[in-house]
Amino acid sequence: METIKTIIAAILVSISSCGSKSNGGDFVKDNVSFSYASGWSITEQEDYGESGYYLSVEKKGFDESGLMTVTWINAIRDSMDYLEIIQQEYRKQKLLKNLEFAPIRKSTFNGMPSLSCDFKFKTIGVGHNGTIYVFLKGGKTYSIIRQEALEDVSKNKEGFELLESSFKVE
Repeated sequence: METIKTIIAAILVSISSCGSKSNGGDFVKDNVSFSYASGWSITEQEDYGESGYYLSVEKKGFDESGLMTVTWINAIRDSMDYLEIIQQEYRKQKLLKNLEFAPIRKSTFNGMPSLSCDFKFKTIGVGHNGTIYVFLKGGKTYSIIRQEALEDVSKNKEGFELLESSFKVE
């Protein structure tokens, strides 16, 4: 359970990161692959060995907000349980004001059946929204969290579309 909390804490810490421009690229590890657009980069990666893996992909720049995190874990075999743990960890974050979650629903992420939940919050006075996706595949539980500032939705659209449309678990 501590590893799961560490993974989720890493997700939440990456909310406020910023940096320089990137040429985009591809990610491949443990049967997970996706592409990310120019101006986006992988900003954090943590390999938890047999327990799981965490990474974040962010739109780079001082005033940018696009963020997608990807985790896979071996400890929880129930999508609903994992999604609820993620929600609980978000609720603990003092920087997130007016946090609201929409009801959990059946969904898909690039054609993979999942549970998902939209959410919104404010941080430093800026409104953000996002979606949490959780699914089981190949004996692992995956989470994908996508979030952005409301003012950046149109700027992030192309980057998020490439991330999702190229995402595969084989």
